[in-house]
Amino acid sequence: MASRPFLFSIAREHSSLVVRAFGSGISRLITFMLVVFGLAVSAAYSHADIHFDALPDEQITALAAQDQWRHLLHVRYHPYSLRTISQNDSDEFFLAPNGKYNPDAELRENLRAFLLTDQADNHSAQCRFPARYHWLKQRLPSLEFIDQPCSEFTKWRDEINAESLTLIFPASHINSPSSMYGHTLVRMDRLDPASSKLLAYSVNFAANADPTDNELKFSVKGLTGGYPGQASVMPYYVKTNEYQHMEYRDIWEYSLDFGSAEVDQFVRHVWEIKDTEFDYYFFDENCSYRLLGMLDAASSRADLADDFDLKAVPVDTIRALYDAGFVKQARYRPSAASEMESNAAQASEQERALAKRLVESEIVEAEIVEPDVQFDADSSGMDIDAALSGMNEDAQVRTLELAYSYARYLAVKKKQANPVLRKRTLAILSARSKLPKGDAFTRVRPPAFRDDQGHGTSRLMLGGGYVDEQWFGDLNWRIAYHDVMDPPKGFSPGAQIEMGEFQVRVGEDTGLQLRGLELVNVLSLSHATDFQSPMAWTVSAGLKRFLPTDSELFSELNYGFGRAFALPFGKRGRASIGDARWYALADITARADNQFDEGYQLSAGLRGGWLWQGIASQERIEFQWQPVALGDDTPRRQLTIEEAWAGFDDVQLRFAFTRQWASSQAVNEWNLHYVWYF
Repeated sequence: MASRPFLFSIAREHSSLVVRAFGSGISRLITFMLVVFGLAVSAAYSHADIHFDALPDEQITALAAQDQWRHLLHVRYHPYSLRTISQNDSDEFFLAPNGKYNPDAELRENLRAFLLTDQADNHSAQCRFPARYHWLKQRLPSLEFIDQPCSEFTKWRDEINAESLTLIFPASHINSPSSMYGHTLVRMDRLDPASSKLLAYSVNFAANADPTDNELKFSVKGLTGGYPGQASVMPYYVKTNEYQHMEYRDIWEYSLDFGSAEVDQFVRHVWEIKDTEFDYYFFDENCSYRLLGMLDAASSRADLADDFDLKAVPVDTIRALYDAGFVKQARYRPSAASEMESNAAQASEQERALAKRLVESEIVEAEIVEPDVQFDADSSGMDIDAALSGMNEDAQVRTLELAYSYARYLAVKKKQANPVLRKRTLAILSARSKLPKGDAFTRVRPPAFRDDQGHGTSRLMLGGGYVDEQWFGDLNWRIAYHDVMDPPKGFSPGAQIEMGEFQVRVGEDTGLQLRGLELVNVLSLSHATDFQSPMAWTVSAGLKRFLPTDSELFSELNYGFGRAFALPFGKRGRASIGDARWYALADITARADNQFDEGYQLSAGLRGGWLWQGIASQERIEFQWQPVALGDDTPRRQLTIEEAWAGFDDVQLRFAFTRQWASSQAVNEWNLHYVWYF
């Protein structure tokens, strides 16, 4: 190697300069030390050269072509650039100048670096890339690698002390756009069963976003790769505190079937990538995709990320783990909101009302009625004993425990210290401690189906119908994810998020045409309860046409907000055959195209409907009325009736009738579609 004579000549040159400058005993000592250093460097490189040169070139090439080496480098085929490159974007992740593009060159440079001896503690390539070093050491035992000291990595690894891996999936949260798909991270669990899971370390991959960016800017940058993504390691409780909205989200824990050697290699690989950057894309190279890549690097049995070229929805990555046999069991952890609503369902109306008053009596006054008034934190507020008088012991217990659930929920929701709420919570717990121990409520029952047991996230619709006195055929393809007329198994009732739906139609006179392109369509019909009052809302954007066959494409942005209310239909005791709700929204729509008088139309009105999401059938009746318009004074109305029947998990038959009015003119459309989810 060129480096060895270069370093030796530097040592010799420095020694001659020192001799000429000082000519003393000290200079001779310095000369001696530099010569020794040069000889040591020369010996180290000689060791590396001798062993490296002994390897047949074809053996190195064969190793570099193995999937496991490419997984360690995160080398994948890129479907857009049509190149096979590493997805890691940090220069320090590679030793070869072209290592990002050439796994063979990177392996050769790694081998040379791993064979160096007499390296300073924590300064060797072995310490920087322990997973790569371990993998090559296992496959090339004849090279007689000499382990170099790595005290920092050893301390970090021992602190983590991982014996098993658990995939954590905080379920989707429909009132937060950035959380609608859900999220995944990996917890590295210790062997000690007495050790709290909250104290275990977790690995999370996320966009390194600007905290000042709003939801819209975050969404745009997340979709277009505007943020770098980074893997971070921290105690699990820190992640749960960081994502306090997780308290609104049920959590599924999937114990992974990775052996101890694979867990060790996973920890080594996390060390290699934790200070590096990847591009972050909301659709494909996101948290779930990157975690699959880390698991691939840890096990020769895994090639999980290879199936996610275009999109990586978290529930799909969980399905991939199941299909590959890596999931041992799934555990359910309810959120604070789920616990509260479960307890409320088991309490009487009187108990629910009193539990709410016990918590809110002064808090509501302090924060809503008179927000500037400061209440004494030592005040106990309502006399709890007096309020509970006249109730039997069991009713008192249920009331107090429900009140505590509500207080906990409020504490998380407000995300800030509240001395009045804290004092009230302590008073409730004190009153509860005076009553007999025991469980007042049964534990929250897990949902009938997990999120990953629902339909496939891509959808293809094939069918046809009749409109404007003409027959037509339809082919619709949606990239992701779910709408309220899809089979509801595994999804939150009233939740919808669709991205990337292409609608192509063939008509009798029009021929082939793009009927519509839905960029995003979000609908959140969260319903009000005794303890929660979320807003129902919707937003959508894309290209559309009106029903007449000769209508032109126009761009549309729609926003609505209002309320949704759940109805008792479909409930049989604690069993359920479906979910029913009605909703009413204030509706605002902006359209742009030269077909409008001023080139645009800004209209407003009302949108309301009925929604039924049953086990085997779904129904929606919706009416939209927009009498107020600017830019084009044409008032518009629309009535939609949809029916769907699901015979299997991934197959559905869907019928729809739509009537549109533009001023007094009306057009009807009937259609029937066969739906396939994959």
